[in-house]
Amino acid sequence: MIENWLVKVNVGDVKLFENALYNSITKTNDVTGTTSAKGPNTKQTELWGCDEYLKLLVDYIKNIQNDNISKINFNNIKSLSAWIVEGQEHSYHILHRHSAKGDEHLVFNNNISTVLYLDIPKSGGEFYFVKEKSTGTQTHSIEPEKGDLLIFPWSLYHGVYPQGPGLRKSVNVDFSF
Repeated sequence: MIENWLVKVNVGDVKLFENALYNSITKTNDVTGTTSAKGPNTKQTELWGCDEYLKLLVDYIKNIQNDNISKINFNNIKSLSAWIVEGQEHSYHILHRHSAKGDEHLVFNNNISTVLYLDIPKSGGEFYFVKEKSTGTQTHSIEPEKGDLLIFPWSLYHGVYPQGPGLRKSVNVDFSF
């Protein structure tokens, strides 16, 4: 059994990350309604390019002191997909885990997901996740703050509880290594 983990750090001022992201996007595609993001006020956009952001993010992650992060082979890290989720009141994400299209039943050992919160709502919108370990299963939730970066393996089931008023905006990237 794979033991799941989640690392949470705060990057501080998100402006550096936002500037890198918006300066390097080459193409977008609205995929609203076809993903785990749900609710009447939810928008999800696939991103291409983002090279400046991806480099900044990987360089930041490399410097995190954590046993799980130290297992990542940064020499072979490759971005698989990137997207932005924008949610307003009543937006949420159903329980899911990341995978290659059509491979939802497989567990990938060499893949990580990242979520960077650029904005958070006034209430609600907690990130929840299920840690599966050899000793059992535990459900957890995190009330994110602006600038929080979550890093976890693809095998971690997770979602977002319905949020209250205000904008929840995150940039998400999946990597293989």
